[in-house]
Amino acid sequence: MRRMPPPKVLFALKMGQLDAGFCCEQFPTMGEELGFKVLLTAQDLWPDMQGSVLVVKENLIRDHPEIVKKLVKITERGIQYIHEHPEDAAIIAAGALTVAGKKVLPLKIGKIASGLEITPEVILRSLTTRMECTTDIDPGQVQKSINYMAKLGYIKWFKAENILDLRFLHND
Repeated sequence: MRRMPPPKVLFALKMGQLDAGFCCEQFPTMGEELGFKVLLTAQDLWPDMQGSVLVVKENLIRDHPEIVKKLVKITERGIQYIHEHPEDAAIIAAGALTVAGKKVLPLKIGKIASGLEITPEVILRSLTTRMECTTDIDPGQVQKSINYMAKLGYIKWFKAENILDLRFLHND
């Protein structure tokens, strides 16, 4: 078993250095474009698992709550846009990911990387069939993730309520 960033998982699969990989969306959907088969999704393994979240430092909440409120509002508006205009959102996300990808991928894997195109179609499929975009956070599910990671020894156990501050959510 090896740990590596998701783009490298796809490169290693493509080069025959790995037989299987596990990575977050949009990479499994991109892998399908390269001819790989997705055997399981995160939802298959853990149906109610909480995914990506907005994280800020405590001092930002304390010293500049108005900025945090704006960040939450922007996130909510972005998710609303994804739901109302999924095709446009996919075009925007694909463009942003492609630009970011070109800045971080090593030159020596350029030929392989050229086959790893982040297209709006891939992002659209990822956004609409493999991910649930929401600002809803279930503290119980967050606690289950903490419990599991602590059991595996990745982190020390703590209460989810110690890291969750939901007062800015859905606060117009």
